[in-house]
Amino acid sequence: MNEELENLNRKTLTFNKGTLTIETAKSLADLKPGNSREVLFNTVKDLFALSRKALTLIQSSDVTVQPKLSDQDTHTLESIIKKQLTDVLPDLLKNAMSSLSPSDSETIQVEKPPPTRHTLTISKKSEGEEEEEEKEEDISNGDWLSMRRDVKGSLKAVPVKSAGVWNGKPNLALLFDSKDDMDKAEVALTEKYKVSSKSVDRKLLEPKLSITNIDPEIPTKEKLLEELLDENKFIRELNGAEKVKVAYFDDKENFAVIQVSADIREAIRRNGDHVHLGLQRHHVKDRIHVVQCYHCQEFGHMSGSRYCKSTATTDTCFYCAGSHASKDCNHKKDRKISKIKCSNCVKSKSLAERNAASTHKASDTLCPFYIRETERVMSRTIGCTQESKNSYRKKVQDLKMKLGRR
Repeated sequence: MNEELENLNRKTLTFNKGTLTIETAKSLADLKPGNSREVLFNTVKDLFALSRKALTLIQSSDVTVQPKLSDQDTHTLESIIKKQLTDVLPDLLKNAMSSLSPSDSETIQVEKPPPTRHTLTISKKSEGEEEEEEKEEDISNGDWLSMRRDVKGSLKAVPVKSAGVWNGKPNLALLFDSKDDMDKAEVALTEKYKVSSKSVDRKLLEPKLSITNIDPEIPTKEKLLEELLDENKFIRELNGAEKVKVAYFDDKENFAVIQVSADIREAIRRNGDHVHLGLQRHHVKDRIHVVQCYHCQEFGHMSGSRYCKSTATTDTCFYCAGSHASKDCNHKKDRKISKIKCSNCVKSKSLAERNAASTHKASDTLCPFYIRETERVMSRTIGCTQESKNSYRKKVQDLKMKLGRR
């Protein structure tokens, strides 16, 4: 311990002698460039371990330090060590974390396996029917709530993530976090209800990034991808040709959306969210694409999908929530702002959302349903950080305050 303390003392004293090495730098600016990640982490570990031992030794009354330190020397050494812990160590750790070259692909964030959706579908059994001839009974609006209460009582020991009517069909759908919970619920409910279970892997989304102000000399998707790989070595070294594609390109607006893998998104983030194209450095932004059906105005599917609740002859207007196509809305044509109404908020279980339905249309980006769908898409996007989600929420709140909306 004494030897370690003396070694640490010699290191800390080099602060005053101007010998600034990786071990003794006072700040991040003093660190020499090119230090390997391994050296940085080992330095952080050794500095922290020795500092803890030294402080313990100095503050302990049971340990005698040889040679004996004077009160002034003890105070000076303790102050230097504390300075390392409070000033130098955080900078060292920060530099160690950020120094990893994007080309070190083995340490880039690994894609997580898709989350599995465990669903148990429950329907009533018809009375008087043989088990093999059981039929489903329709659940009326008032009846399914009593069924929900009954199921809740039967599953007191089983955690249920959510419950609701499944796509408007005459049954109740229960969503679980694990297959084990779903299997327990199936056993508990099989005797009284007709039950079917299903586990499906939810598809995760690859990150998308938008690039603006693209050089007009880049005329096509192919040329854009070629220059992106040529001028950004860290993307090329991560096998960018296989992991990057141009999802959208507008040569008139000089705008593009690229789709990348999780490791390339992380590499771009570590590069300050910048890429080079032509003679310009571009700041890229996450592109969160929200899908909304223009027939029923609900989110998560497109028109013609089996999830759409509107028929071919019955549409829902995104402007006034009427039963007509949005393009045929007279209120929209007459610019009657007082007639706008969000078709999603009108049907909401939240009283506050129903009361606010007349303040916006169904395609409004500040609609609670639009915001929730955006956050859902962000949660499904690989590599989307909590910082990005928090930034989006703050942006929404700031815009609401600016417009005087809650």
